[in-house]
Amino acid sequence: MLKNYQYYQNQRQKIFIGFMVAILLMAITGVSVTSITWQKSPLLLSFLILLITLLAITLTLFIKKNKDLYKTIFIVLLTIYLYSIFWIFPETAVMLSMLAIAPIIPIFLFDKKGFFIVASFNIIFGSAFIYIIACTSLKDIYTYLSMDTFLNIYNFIAIQVILIFAFFATNNKLKTIEVYHKELEQAKQENSTSQLAASIAHEIRTPITVVKGFAQLLEEDTNLNHEKKAYVKLILNELNYTELIITDYLSLAKPQSAKIQKIELNTEIKKVADLLLNYAQQQQIAISLSLKDDMYVRIDPIELKQVLVNIIKNGIESMKANNTIEIYTCQIGNIARISISDHGLGMTQEQIEQLGTPFYSLKDRGTGIGLTICYHIVHKYKGEIEVTSQLGVGTTFNIYLPLHD
Repeated sequence: MLKNYQYYQNQRQKIFIGFMVAILLMAITGVSVTSITWQKSPLLLSFLILLITLLAITLTLFIKKNKDLYKTIFIVLLTIYLYSIFWIFPETAVMLSMLAIAPIIPIFLFDKKGFFIVASFNIIFGSAFIYIIACTSLKDIYTYLSMDTFLNIYNFIAIQVILIFAFFATNNKLKTIEVYHKELEQAKQENSTSQLAASIAHEIRTPITVVKGFAQLLEEDTNLNHEKKAYVKLILNELNYTELIITDYLSLAKPQSAKIQKIELNTEIKKVADLLLNYAQQQQIAISLSLKDDMYVRIDPIELKQVLVNIIKNGIESMKANNTIEIYTCQIGNIARISISDHGLGMTQEQIEQLGTPFYSLKDRGTGIGLTICYHIVHKYKGEIEVTSQLGVGTTFNIYLPLHD
């Protein structure tokens, strides 16, 4: 995959260089056959040669260092060269057209800065030059511009506007393709990682089950003293935790067939709140509900429960004692929003962007799989999860699901 990418990157670079070399050669040829001589106009000829020399140096630096800065400088120098030719050879009517379409060059070279520089220069100075020519004695030299000043300026600006829209459309298309391929590659990588993790989890489930069975037998042994029974209980707790992790891995790689139903959202939230109430009280955390009634969605209630339990439990664990986790719902158009807010440590923007990535967790013993499953479930039902957080203040998870009449 990377070899193909690198190949096409190199090919694109060669096309850019070839295009820039062709422009440079045309500029050199133009000066070589010009009617300007050293005897008549040494300063003008020296200026043009200087511009071409700078173009050649900039092109050489771009080839050697492959930096966009040199590409931008090349475009700016070329624009100055075109305007110089426009002033030096007033009889060449085609030069106005060349100036008008000059922003095509940075579009072709995919240079955003260069495009805005050239387009802005054309709109401001290009139009001003046409107006100045039409209103001064220069109109006798640039006769083709003095015939209809307004229309010339209008057409010149119109071309810039068209090219600006063309640039944004092209740029947007490229960004869309880039993001699509990035997300596709990430999805492939996550899928491969999940499959590998699930395969390993499946292999170790059997020996863990065996060990757990023997540990349960030891727990029932009346000959064990209190200290040894405590050790056995600790072993069982750790094995239960390990089984939960294995279940998460298997669920991520091979999700169960969904049993989609039309459910009342707030009823399910109340059930989950009741389920976690005892756990929250143990942590000295209160659960506050503020729910809008009669919001129906089509979803597997088990999967919805899985999402809510995971996020609410994470919120409870992130807070210190004597705090409250707030759960409230509202309707936004045809979308239901579930908001789960805690008053924990909060997260940075970088941490938020990593949420949902397999194996990324902020907890010491977390795997990150739980939230990954939450994201997968919500996306499966055409929903979204949005996270806002502030360090030292807390975090809010907003879950958006489409409503069903």
